[in-house]
Amino acid sequence: MNRLVVSSFVVLLAACGAPPSTQFTPTITLAKGQTQLTVRIERVKAERGPVFCDLFNEGEGFPGPSPIIGGSLELAASGAPVCTYTDLPAGSYAVSVIQDENSNGALDSNAFGVPTEGYGVSNNVIPATSAPKWSDSRFDVDGAVPVELTVRLQN
Repeated sequence: MNRLVVSSFVVLLAACGAPPSTQFTPTITLAKGQTQLTVRIERVKAERGPVFCDLFNEGEGFPGPSPIIGGSLELAASGAPVCTYTDLPAGSYAVSVIQDENSNGALDSNAFGVPTEGYGVSNNVIPATSAPKWSDSRFDVDGAVPVELTVRLQN
């Protein structure tokens, strides 16, 4: 009996594994719907690190690295990277984008908290003295018509 309990505990620990990495948000398959969201990113520095797109369906965590809905990674090669989300249900969303120029998994900032790498949000609203707000960056999806956005990175 004790051997069974110990074996079960060992299997449980192995299944839990290491804590998830905060360096990359994987692409997540979204709930079935009818809409596709395409996000084109402008002002990307070619060959200067990956571009991360994060999609949020509420303000909690925005514009940070923990999206509510899902994330996408695009390589910063020549041309404008594109992040695509398929089967997106109707609702309100906001997109946060960063270019991790030194590939350290984080948006670096100076001593005053101002980002030193490219960043942007949907609606391209970047306040001068604070982080972007979800309410200023949100857009609506009706669930039937494909949506295309352009996010211009601030460098």
